[in-house]
Amino acid sequence: MRFIDEVYELYKGHFNGDEEDITAVVVGVLHEQDRDALLGLAEEMDEEELFHMMATYMIEVMKRKVAMEDEQFPAVNLH
Repeated sequence: MRFIDEVYELYKGHFNGDEEDITAVVVGVLHEQDRDALLGLAEEMDEEELFHMMATYMIEVMKRKVAMEDEQFPAVNLH
């Protein structure tokens, strides 16, 4: 995706391989976009990119839901 390539080129000297650095840059860049701009980015994606984005999003949301449920109702060890 062209947008990701542009963001990477702009910030590549700031990345040290730490996931927190990448997360901070991505969240900061996305925070500056409005809804229409975000939808425009999605419209530019080919089918595979859109599928991967949606799959990644859904997997992360499911993980958070499972983690929240585990915090509310910890598994009881019956042994």
